[in-house]
Amino acid sequence: MNRNAKNMNLDELLKAAIKDPSMRSPFLQTLIKSDVYVICKNPVKQERSREEGGIQLELITIQNPQGDMFIPFFTSYRALQQFAKRYVESYKINCLRLFDLIQSVSAVLNPNSYGKEFSSQEIKSILMIARNLKIKAISYNEADTIKYRECEHSMAHITRAASKFLAKQPNVDKAYIVEMIKGCERPQPLIVIDMIGSTRKLFVPLSKYLSKSVKANEQLSFISYEQDMGKKAAEATEPFYVRKKRYFEK
Repeated sequence: MNRNAKNMNLDELLKAAIKDPSMRSPFLQTLIKSDVYVICKNPVKQERSREEGGIQLELITIQNPQGDMFIPFFTSYRALQQFAKRYVESYKINCLRLFDLIQSVSAVLNPNSYGKEFSSQEIKSILMIARNLKIKAISYNEADTIKYRECEHSMAHITRAASKFLAKQPNVDKAYIVEMIKGCERPQPLIVIDMIGSTRKLFVPLSKYLSKSVKANEQLSFISYEQDMGKKAAEATEPFYVRKKRYFEK
């Protein structure tokens, strides 16, 4: 890769590759190691085999004026927003991993803008080259992309019901509620619980108890404070529930 290419981001390399054929190789080398954004029909589901990075993606397809179908993908979330012009479910994924998932379909990078089309044959060729060079798909660390913040809207409908339930649980000391943002997905409420004992024995009945309080567009999640992600999330706010001290603790 030449010196100028090393200092360019993916967007800049794409623009350069369109104008200068000599920049196509540096662009492709960077692309397959980069994360790109795709539009999903539904929220992405993480499969049980986290070690294998299993995910379930339902990607949208678009028909061009010639009647050919292709999958749009984007160099950045901003490019995706400019294309969609409204909120859509989206996902950030390593480009090589995406190509492995969609290799029988054509794809267009940054459609309706400066962009590039990849035929299914070209995608298969890129995958073959990557395998020969022993280049593996780089899955970004999901934990590093998750952000937490105080809830922007009132969560009283959840915290009131949760507090009533938790008050009857002697093994729970504190509970927090924050908004969790995974990559570019819509913020969703997350309850962090500082407790001892089995989380499953608490989270399952608590989830059922709160199901009547949670709104249709809310996907409530739970995590233990013992986990590093739980501690990180709790730093964003104050607890909405604190267990009353027992007589001998005063």
